[in-house]
Amino acid sequence: MGPKISPSTDTKAIEKLGLNWTSEQRDKFLSKVKVVDLPRLESPYPINDFYVAGTNKARLEWKAYWDGKPLKDPRYNHGARRDILNLDESRLQYIVAQDESVIFRDADTKEISLVVLRNFIPDEELRKNMVEVCKEVIKYRRDDRREDPGMLVHFGYTCGSRHDPQIRLAASCVKLNTPEKQENERQLNNKAQGMAGLVWNLMRSRLPPEIIADYNDTILENDYPRMDMMKDDGTFAFKLRGNDVVTFKTGTEGGLELPPPSGLSAINYARHTHKETNGNNWILACTCNAPEDPTKGGNFYLASYGIIMLPASNTVSAWHPTDYHGTTLYEMIEGPERRAGYEIRPDGGFNTGLVFELSRALKNARRNSTWLNNRQRHKAPRTRPFKPRKTIQTR
Repeated sequence: MGPKISPSTDTKAIEKLGLNWTSEQRDKFLSKVKVVDLPRLESPYPINDFYVAGTNKARLEWKAYWDGKPLKDPRYNHGARRDILNLDESRLQYIVAQDESVIFRDADTKEISLVVLRNFIPDEELRKNMVEVCKEVIKYRRDDRREDPGMLVHFGYTCGSRHDPQIRLAASCVKLNTPEKQENERQLNNKAQGMAGLVWNLMRSRLPPEIIADYNDTILENDYPRMDMMKDDGTFAFKLRGNDVVTFKTGTEGGLELPPPSGLSAINYARHTHKETNGNNWILACTCNAPEDPTKGGNFYLASYGIIMLPASNTVSAWHPTDYHGTTLYEMIEGPERRAGYEIRPDGGFNTGLVFELSRALKNARRNSTWLNNRQRHKAPRTRPFKPRKTIQTR
């Protein structure tokens, strides 16, 4: 017997989880979060374009693991692996404790530079269900960052291929050549959308409004589809407690929003210090599960401000992609698959979650996606004029 679908309970679930807070509730919540003003560093630390290891043991392990292994993509970094440096904590401006929620602002402009909110998902069973969905998404999607540790995969809508840029659903990494496989794919898309829908509406209820407005205004201005998984019915569903799947309505009827078009799931993912230009001004991440021990590496950092964030399960963070950022390398051993991307931590811990990212390539893909022109418009109201962020970037 399949899960019991209970659309009549969506109102109770919305209230219990706090998916549709008023602006007054949001402001009261944010008023209790610590605010720290920090100056932008003259040069980013950790240093740009290098991997940074959380421990010297991690540096030696990754160096030995990569030594002699050819790159999967010879175009990557001109065919050479990046060097690995050890982290020097004395050069950091701030270390975010595992139980600490903080809003960081630029000391000069007073613009928000980083948001860290702990204990974000208000139901432990729901969080654990999301961890399982992240694992399933990662299992059945292609790794997009094949030269970096861990795995990062797309779900929802993508930009298609370079040769045929169109907005389309993220493809499975297995052949969908039987009805059973096709049904499993449909169910996985629904679970991924449901997870993203819950996380997005929790974010829009709790994060500073300018962050949510940046996503919604970009989607509206460019006529992007929201993550409807081609159902076009304005709903998403997810398993909450026991065997109950609750269906949530969006728009004026349900008061909720469909999530942004593109999501990514990751496991044990780490990357060198870098910055990027996306289609909007923010990246949003939800860490559903993180290792308990923060001393072995695998810690996100915002190098433009010298901030490192100790990992903790159930954390949401937001930052500007145009600021330098990355994740430290962690102590590792080769996984039983003996394949890149399947590295594991000796302590058995793992880091997994999801990210909302609007690629700048979506704009061109949308122009080529005429199939979207006749769909329903599941959109949030425009909240402010769209203005690109203007900051002086460090070198």
